[in-house]
Amino acid sequence: MTFAPAVSARRLLAGLLIAAGVTSCGLFGGGADEIPTPRTAADLGLPLDAYDLTAAEHKVVDKARFMMLADCTRTFGIELEAPPPSADGPERPKNADLLAWLEDWQVEKYGYAGPPPRLTEDFTSYSVSDAQWVVLEGRRRTLRGKAIPPGGCRGSAEALLDQGTLSLLGGKAATLREKEEVFSQLAGDAAQSAYDDLRRRDADRAWRDCMVEAGFFYPNIEAAAGDSRWASTPADDQIVKPRGTGAEIATATADAECRKDTNYYGVRQAAYRDSQQRIIAQNRAELDRIKIINQAELKNARKFLAGQLAVTW
Repeated sequence: MTFAPAVSARRLLAGLLIAAGVTSCGLFGGGADEIPTPRTAADLGLPLDAYDLTAAEHKVVDKARFMMLADCTRTFGIELEAPPPSADGPERPKNADLLAWLEDWQVEKYGYAGPPPRLTEDFTSYSVSDAQWVVLEGRRRTLRGKAIPPGGCRGSAEALLDQGTLSLLGGKAATLREKEEVFSQLAGDAAQSAYDDLRRRDADRAWRDCMVEAGFFYPNIEAAAGDSRWASTPADDQIVKPRGTGAEIATATADAECRKDTNYYGVRQAAYRDSQQRIIAQNRAELDRIKIINQAELKNARKFLAGQLAVTW
């Protein structure tokens, strides 16, 4: 298959229909102001963002949490070594995966694989020994004559991060796991609703027509990115596929242009926006609690890393 860079009249029309948010059949049931047109990563905001930390803020909290755990276990003669930097892909903008964002992914050079991995710090996952686990989780009352705090070092670290939230939450605390489970469940409910949104299916159809005009035949974006010529499937996940081939780059380049030309991103954003707004309206009190906890944790994490938070283990 070859990529035809010229935009045909039919392809251009598909883009105009999606951008306008209306067709002769009333695809989107509203005016142009209902369908956004994101042009940069800064335009990918969604309503639930207001209740979550940014990626950079999450890293601050994760680092502080690990440093607290390492400091606590050290008082029991147990060293908790930080994991070495791991190879990871370039940081994706917030909501980029939800909105299937390919801009800035350099597909014309790397295809769907994106830019090569780089070494990054990651404090969210690491292996621990049995002795470390005992102290981290408080599986014993004492170790080497020193009392292990209730809930272990992990409980103590979470208490430090949540310091001050009891008064803000009216005396009702929430554990880290509870908070994360609630937010994840609400975000998942919103994602399912967005997936079922008829506008998203119409966007798939407009994208497919655009790709046909360019000489590529896929039912949806998942099929293009998951083409077995370059992507692993459950049936052949042990086979290393060649990446960055001419075929992959041509397909990914056409794909990215069609997503942009048909405002595929904007339609997905509208679907997620509306579904998240419904979830927020139904769960505002719980989300407000999560926001308070997140901001308190971020504040305490910054204070700890700056040496301004009193710590006793």
